[in-house]
Amino acid sequence: MKKINLILIAVFAFFTLQLSAQNKQADKVIEQAVKLVQTNQDEKATQLLINATEKYPDYAPLYVFLAEIYANNNESKKAVENYKKSVDIDPDYDINVYMQLGLLQKQNGEYKDARKNLSYFASSPMKKRPQYTERCRKALEQLDVIDSLVSNPVKFLPVNLGSNINDTADQYLPTLTLDEQLFITQRQDGKEDFYCSKAVKTDGNIPSWSKKVKLPYPLNSEQNEGAASISPDGQYLYFAKCNAEDGLGSCDIYRSKRSGNTWSKPENLGPNVNSTAWDSQPSIASDGRTLFFASTREGGQGRSDIWFAYLKDDGTWTKAKNAGKQINTAGDEFSPFIHPSNTTLYFASDSLGGLGGMDIYYTKIENGRFTPPVNMGYPVNTYQDESCLVVSPDATYALYAKSTQENKTDIFAFELDESLRPTPVICMKGVIHYDDNKAGNEAAVEIKSLKTGRLVAATKSDKTDNTYLMTLPAGDDYAMSITCKGYMLHSENFSLSGGGEKTLKEKILYKEITLQALSEGKSVVLKNIFFNTNSSQLKAESTAELFTLVKLMNDNPDIIIEIAGYTDNVGGDEYNMQLSQQRSQSVKDWLAANGVDAGRIKAAGYGKANPVADNSTEQGRQLNRRTEFKILKKR
Repeated sequence: MKKINLILIAVFAFFTLQLSAQNKQADKVIEQAVKLVQTNQDEKATQLLINATEKYPDYAPLYVFLAEIYANNNESKKAVENYKKSVDIDPDYDINVYMQLGLLQKQNGEYKDARKNLSYFASSPMKKRPQYTERCRKALEQLDVIDSLVSNPVKFLPVNLGSNINDTADQYLPTLTLDEQLFITQRQDGKEDFYCSKAVKTDGNIPSWSKKVKLPYPLNSEQNEGAASISPDGQYLYFAKCNAEDGLGSCDIYRSKRSGNTWSKPENLGPNVNSTAWDSQPSIASDGRTLFFASTREGGQGRSDIWFAYLKDDGTWTKAKNAGKQINTAGDEFSPFIHPSNTTLYFASDSLGGLGGMDIYYTKIENGRFTPPVNMGYPVNTYQDESCLVVSPDATYALYAKSTQENKTDIFAFELDESLRPTPVICMKGVIHYDDNKAGNEAAVEIKSLKTGRLVAATKSDKTDNTYLMTLPAGDDYAMSITCKGYMLHSENFSLSGGGEKTLKEKILYKEITLQALSEGKSVVLKNIFFNTNSSQLKAESTAELFTLVKLMNDNPDIIIEIAGYTDNVGGDEYNMQLSQQRSQSVKDWLAANGVDAGRIKAAGYGKANPVADNSTEQGRQLNRRTEFKILKKR
């Protein structure tokens, strides 16, 4: 760490000389030590002072200045030891020593002693350095927060992932895929690379892991790569690469696409995401579009902030936006992780008033806004640095990086306290077939909340095997739409309400779907068009499907369609014909109001004709009450 307090040290040393002048020989040693520190010769200065303490063991200024040097070089335990010696020798030598000692004890997790010394400093009538009074007040307030956290510990039993993952190198920044593959960043001899492991099933919530394997080129290269984030569909790997030829700053964020078992050459995400500063630690949300990351660029709240950008339909990124003062501070915020449920963002901060160093926090995302950050609690957080936390898709356990007694960083796992768990997600996967049996298609799969209309998850099917994979938060109702150029829209809806107890391990939704080639005479049921009872007024839940239909019409400007309305057999024939016509007209009017040429749309009502199910049951009648989309003509 760079020496940032040299001037302070020099001033303090000369200040102590003016206070004491009790031992001229010792004071001369301090003068020599000051000159050595000013020329970055800290080791010589330290040894000079240590020798002097052996000769003058009862002279407090020697220990104070020695403590200052240790503190400036991040040797806080040695600094505390020497401050305490100075106080033992002369308790009234300098009241400011109690302030320095208390701050270091707080930093070292010695909270009780820290409060004692800071309180003594605050209550003393002796002359104090002006800037210390406010620092002491803030430190005592933080100790109040710390006491509250320590007095209310959360469940926490961390387990080292073992030799299959952790070795003599540093391992950090873990990330998990839906099928519980573990990607980590490893640093050895100054070089960062990706490694991967697979979960080995166990009886408990936390799996064991297979022997890690270094990922091949092009994911690993001659440059430093790290901080991987896998898109929920498993098709994209986002990561940071440093000092690359096409980089914009010291580190940039890149993306590689999977095709079968191979990965494409990584592409720089460009100037809307990356800057001339440090950009790293990406985390892609379950919608496949929202990217969170850390950056030291200008325009933020502090040194390093959390930022985000959005992937648009045309494949370009919006200009990165700062996550705001709710979570960013004047200090450092790092390692964002957005849980697959899209409801909870975890990150690390050193300036939100935690237990010391970097603490891990979480914020909920409600109505597009971040709630006030919450500390993960003690003993998840301690006086040391904690960061790089990710939570399993089923929300039962977490992984994070932590320093060990061997002075390196390992990855640990722990079962997540109930109070800290986000909404669990359910895995949805399947295969998309095509009725014309053409190969090489890439279908777009989108899931939206019926309640809010917001996009929850999005992916594209794999061209090689037509499979798709995505996650959905439990406890909501969803509209699903699948589109592919040259094919009819497929839509359906399903409910996961009341299924919050279902987790990824307990339930997997599998849907095998066939798309019809877009040709004259083909029709599909629009399963996410809803009306109020006995009314032609469209419900708000219909919006997601209607916008998908607009996009299909815009992507295929050569088609003329019919919107056909049908009812069940309840009610008179004339009433049903009128209601079905009005409902189809409502759909046509909505499409026209949102940019589709009304001349390309025919609205037709067929009443109770052409039932698709038995009208003698409620389930059958529900299926018969439908809106269909039909291709009349291709121009």
